[in-house]
Amino acid sequence: MSASLGLPEPAEGPGITEEQFIQQLADAVDYWMQHRMEQLMSLCYTLDVSEAAVAEAFHPSAPEAANIGLARLLYQRQCRRLETKQQFKPETLDDEDAW
Repeated sequence: MSASLGLPEPAEGPGITEEQFIQQLADAVDYWMQHRMEQLMSLCYTLDVSEAAVAEAFHPSAPEAANIGLARLLYQRQCRRLETKQQFKPETLDDEDAW
């Protein structure tokens, strides 16, 4: 996801914290909000981020800035996707024509 949002690839060595990553993602989301809002909303739809949660993140009374709230939603959704992929690994097909 970081490449599709224009974030630099993580450097080798010790990783960044979750909050540092969310802040970097929030910076990219902020740019997209200002310059590519339609594409950002399309990305949320494609990633199956809850429309109600997105609306809450953009609400004026949200507890944090919209870009940070949306970055958290994107991060959480991707984490759930990874968990699901780990739980439900597809069987390897022996026949290359089977799909």
